[in-house]
Amino acid sequence: MKGRILISILSLLSTVLIHGQPEFPMGNPLFPAIERWHEIGVDPQHAAALRAVKQDKSQPWQFAIPVEVSLNPGNSGFIVKNGSETVWVLPVSSKGAFSLNLILSPYNLPDGAYVYIYDLQRQIVRGAFTRESTAITRSMPVMPLPGERLVLECHFPGTGIPPNSIGVRQVAHDFAGFFGPEGIKDLYYGRSDACEVDLNCSTNPNYIRASRSTVRLLVAGSELCTGVMVNNTGNEYKAYIITANHCIESGDHAENTIFVFNYLSPWCDGPDMSNMHTLTGSLLRAENPDIDFSLVELNQFPSLVLRPYFSGWDITSTTPTNTYTVHHPEGDMMKITIDDNPPLSASYPLGYVANGFWRILRWETGTTEPGSSGGPLYDQNGRLRGTLTGGGATCSDPSNDYFAKLSRMFNITTLPSSHLSSWLDPSGLGATVVNGRDPYGYNLSRSDTLGGLSSGDPGSTNPYSSPGWGLSTGNNSDGLIRYAEYMPFSGTGEIAWLRLQISASSFLSTADSVRFYIWSGGTQPGAVVASRKLRLTETRSGQLLEVDFGRTVKVTGPFYAGYSVFYRSPLIQPQPQFAVVHSAQWPTSAQNTAYFHDGSAWKPFTLHPSYPMSVSLGIKAVMVENSVLNTLEDPGQSAAFLEVFPNPFSNGINFRMETGVHTVTITIYDNIGRTVSAAEYRDVFPGVLPVDLPGLAPGIYHYGLRADTVFYSGTIIKTE
Repeated sequence: MKGRILISILSLLSTVLIHGQPEFPMGNPLFPAIERWHEIGVDPQHAAALRAVKQDKSQPWQFAIPVEVSLNPGNSGFIVKNGSETVWVLPVSSKGAFSLNLILSPYNLPDGAYVYIYDLQRQIVRGAFTRESTAITRSMPVMPLPGERLVLECHFPGTGIPPNSIGVRQVAHDFAGFFGPEGIKDLYYGRSDACEVDLNCSTNPNYIRASRSTVRLLVAGSELCTGVMVNNTGNEYKAYIITANHCIESGDHAENTIFVFNYLSPWCDGPDMSNMHTLTGSLLRAENPDIDFSLVELNQFPSLVLRPYFSGWDITSTTPTNTYTVHHPEGDMMKITIDDNPPLSASYPLGYVANGFWRILRWETGTTEPGSSGGPLYDQNGRLRGTLTGGGATCSDPSNDYFAKLSRMFNITTLPSSHLSSWLDPSGLGATVVNGRDPYGYNLSRSDTLGGLSSGDPGSTNPYSSPGWGLSTGNNSDGLIRYAEYMPFSGTGEIAWLRLQISASSFLSTADSVRFYIWSGGTQPGAVVASRKLRLTETRSGQLLEVDFGRTVKVTGPFYAGYSVFYRSPLIQPQPQFAVVHSAQWPTSAQNTAYFHDGSAWKPFTLHPSYPMSVSLGIKAVMVENSVLNTLEDPGQSAAFLEVFPNPFSNGINFRMETGVHTVTITIYDNIGRTVSAAEYRDVFPGVLPVDLPGLAPGIYHYGLRADTVFYSGTIIKTE
């Protein structure tokens, strides 16, 4: 059993987030017969020697041996004609590898071209990747595939392959074991030491928010680290990530890093995830080996379904009263590590700038490990103060870790390419304390939740009586496995994710799964608009399950949301189940919104073969008007009273409102419209909200306060 924090445990509110690298529904893989493989030569003694090495956290966690190659349609694999397509097939083998991954370069696909990559057993099929799967760069790394063999298929429209459109520049041979024996699970799940604490064992809002900023880095196909998304004082959103320089040392590393978001266990000490949100590639903006940081900008801005958060920061000379870090030790799921005491200002034992680090004397909860490198150090206010360089802390002796100071990264040189100031304070405001920013906060503040199950109805489900078996909304002796809920939406909007109240979940094998759907509307579910599969091992009874589709799903009218359950072995008894609750029975059949599929057609729940009734399923859709970044409509002013005091102010200002508000965002602008502070708050009104602004220079400023969907603005003055 992992160590855990003695605080409130997430249960019903834990979530599951699923996604992979940017993929598009194009074509299908051919799965041709393979007679010859391109063999990658890796010395097995070299691999064995690396496995025996105890890796140090001052270096990236290496799991694979990168092998440079130059493979392209002209010198490797074979060409297949497939209707109007020309397909390059490249079979790759590396004996003894636990997994393989590729860096595709050049990657310059024409319109209509797409790529699939899969393992020998076709357990994992990645793709289709298109030219939109990456941006700016002509190189694209791909997440590992299990086993010592993989197949790359590149489909091109027409009768030829354009020159310099596709190639493979690196194959990485996994010597440590990225995947488990079934070829599905990420073996780094559970790999960290026993004292580590799952992030989802905490309900602390600062920790949860920090998890939205923390990313796992798969660098150049062979190494694992941690990074953190960070805010800046400019008006334009920039997807900046800071990590250790010993993780991303060059522009090539930045270009060929995969950034994994939201890699959390679905509940406290829960299972691994089958899919993750990932983005590929970045640009190196600044780096400095003397203070061990690298700042990169993602090639693609994270979408709304990733729920990114840009951490605020503090570069004052004040010492934090306590600290914590959120990180991926040995590439494992996100962990929380806590020090209840102030850190010391210190020098790293070897090789870095003097007095450039925060020294953690001893962690009270958890520790850090190889793979935690680049992880963020937060202070008691939830602001970023540094990133992990290394140290000696372990589970047996969690003492002496060193985090490079963010304050030293700002001004260590005068060159933009080797300090942070030009990037995180682009207008030269001299800001020293900046709050975090939710780039989609406005979009979500205007969200709506659709669904027929009322908030006061806990829901129920119906077990069959012997000799029948099963549940009325799950697998049962009537042969039902597919269900849908009607959503009477009107207008145009986007589905952000679904929320399902699970009444039962169990599995016979790890291959057992449930697939979630969005169908077009009408009198019954129509064409499939979007779908996503989740292993049943990742769900549990009583869970409020959140599922997205890797992107927001645009709809222009009514639609259906639902699920279909799959068990590898035939079901002949009641034990294996996945079911969602339904509402109390409605008075009339016209109020029914639940449907089932009997194997031949969709029918309303009023015609259920064993439990005919008028109900709604426990499925809700979270809708947003749009997912366009930073598109703000100008809502009208409210007559509700907002008091702002004192004004003028010296160190901080207060906002008072006597009306209840769920979500509040406050943005402070200077006199020419540049953002100098931004923050989000929950359930602070009615009452007084104090906002500390000690780092602002004296002058005239303006505030914008959004209380749910109502906007307030005004002018404030900072004195000496």
